Amino acid sequence: MSGRTYTKHMPDVRMIAQYAERGTSVVHSINPWTKAFVLILVVALVTVVTDLAALLAIYALTVAFYVLARLPVSLLIGWYAIPILFVVTLVIMFVFTEPGDEIVGFELGSRRVAVTDNGLLLMAKLVVRALAVVTFSLATFMTIRYKQVVYIACKTMPAAMATMFLLTYRFLFVATDELTNILDTIHSRNGSLVKGIARQTRMFGGIFSHAFVHAFDRAERISKAMESRGFDGEFPVAERVPGPGAKGFVAVSILTVILAVAVIDRYLGVKGW
Repeated sequence: MSGRTYTKHMPDVRMIAQYAERGTSVVHSINPWTKAFVLILVVALVTVVTDLAALLAIYALTVAFYVLARLPVSLLIGWYAIPILFVVTLVIMFVFTEPGDEIVGFELGSRRVAVTDNGLLLMAKLVVRALAVVTFSLATFMTIRYKQVVYIACKTMPAAMATMFLLTYRFLFVATDELTNILDTIHSRNGSLVKGIARQTRMFGGIFSHAFVHAFDRAERISKAMESRGFDGEFPVAERVPGPGAKGFVAVSILTVILAVAVIDRYLGVKGW
């Protein structure tokens, strides 16, 4: 595990990779193709479903899947901060503009600004959707080994796109290494990240700009080293991943039927979902 993570709100890519490579849970043994297809179906399902109770049920199932994989729940709670902040930032205005019954309001000039029940319900739905997708995505990526990711990427993407995807994945390690190196330097000189708003903004801007400049420079050196060793733009596939078994097909089929029912209910007006 990485011991250099300075915030509990940012997923540690090395920790994710280590859980994927060394995990021995039941979820780790599930066929990677099955998990990949289910992930796509879960994303589609939470997008289509509009009932809050149904969304909460889907979210509960994703958390159960995460726990079944024996992954750290305490870290997951910390990682929730970024998606929640992102969703709230995007939809905060809808809380005041969505038609519905007023919960609390105030006068702003000549206009009445009010928080409505439908606005809060909309925000709750979007937050639950985001948490369900984040939870299942993390559970999926933390239970699929890198060799399996390479095989799936090479089979489902054009060669150039697969190479870009895998190099981007590798670049995440380089970027986080450079970022933690800069934070190490700040702390070793008794530096503090707690400053005034203006100074803190400039400091974080400098940290991220320097981190990415150094990361790109290091990535360039890695690229030249790979080319000098015969890298021709394609990643070798070292492990073949068999297709989903009978259980995988059953799971994917059931989810597909549920998704179809949700689509029919939402877009064709068939009641009963």
